Amino acid sequence: MRNVVASMSDGLMVINQDGEIIFTNPALSGILDLLPDEMLGRGWAELFFAEPSNREFNQIIVDVITERIYHYNKQVTYKVPHGGTKDLIITTALLPSQDQEKEVGGVLVMFKDVSELTQLHRRSRELLRQSRRLFQEKLESLDRLARAVAHEIRNPVTTIGGLATRLLNDKDATSRDARYLKRILEGTARLERVVEEVRNYADLPAPVHRKVDLAKWLGDIVAPFREKAKRQGIRLNLSGTGKGHPPSMALIDPLLLSRVLQILINNALEAMSEGGNLKIGLLCDNISGVITVSDTGKGMSPADLPYVFDPFFTTKTDAVGMSLAVAKRIALEHQGDLTVISRPGRGTTFTLTIPQEGALTEENVSAPRPPEMK
Repeated sequence: MRNVVASMSDGLMVINQDGEIIFTNPALSGILDLLPDEMLGRGWAELFFAEPSNREFNQIIVDVITERIYHYNKQVTYKVPHGGTKDLIITTALLPSQDQEKEVGGVLVMFKDVSELTQLHRRSRELLRQSRRLFQEKLESLDRLARAVAHEIRNPVTTIGGLATRLLNDKDATSRDARYLKRILEGTARLERVVEEVRNYADLPAPVHRKVDLAKWLGDIVAPFREKAKRQGIRLNLSGTGKGHPPSMALIDPLLLSRVLQILINNALEAMSEGGNLKIGLLCDNISGVITVSDTGKGMSPADLPYVFDPFFTTKTDAVGMSLAVAKRIALEHQGDLTVISRPGRGTTFTLTIPQEGALTEENVSAPRPPEMK
């Protein structure tokens, strides 16, 4: 047993009922930066209370003993005597007393150094904050560009369409000039659709978050699509929302986020014109809610996948290519994400991740949009 304790990478300390440290293992010296002789025979308070920066660290043993907490686990910051700090996970257990007059015989304390892991998490959070900041800047630039494009194109397109219609009315419907004018009108109609889609993208309101039960919310969104799916010979299956599933509360803008699901479900139905299976699922934990929309349609080419969320990217001849860009933007502005996996001939799965209640804080709620161009 001594060999096992001596070889442990975690630090181990035993404090007797008089408050004296009576045992330490070799790993503890490296973690606390103290030699065994500096710890053995001394009290916790005598050893650590002189450093005011270790108040939270010191309070652990005080709480365990005074409150009779038999099992305790907490992560704290520890100031090392010879400089620097460490992030430690401290786990304690009260030891029974052999003296029947005393309830507690001592405290077993284990120390785990998680400094590297904590630093990695901190760097990851910082990178995430920087990424979100860059995304917000990119979004604002795209907003301004979208508004400028819509503003500069709308009026000329309206003028061209109006003049072409007047000229067409004066021409023989079978003449060559009439055919040319009809092509002009088809082009202006497409440009008008592009302008409208760009305006819809630029005019997306910032999310107004409120507490919503994701299971009920998702069920209400899917219900209107059941009849359409049935007419197309598509079997629609919804899981994770029925009886027996606990409420899954999240802070979302239900109207905005419903647009994402409507876009994904409509795309899935279009991909299965000859029937198939549409599976929509909800899975929640304490951190996030995950909604999947899977179809058995024709799938997408691997070459197209990196661009499916880009504005104006589409493989459909009659589409503008803004719907998935809108869906991605709404997901990101909920501090979530929208991803896709697709296999040609086997189908496509979109995954929408939404932070659960408590995971979305005031710090990471989307910033206000830039003012609209006049």
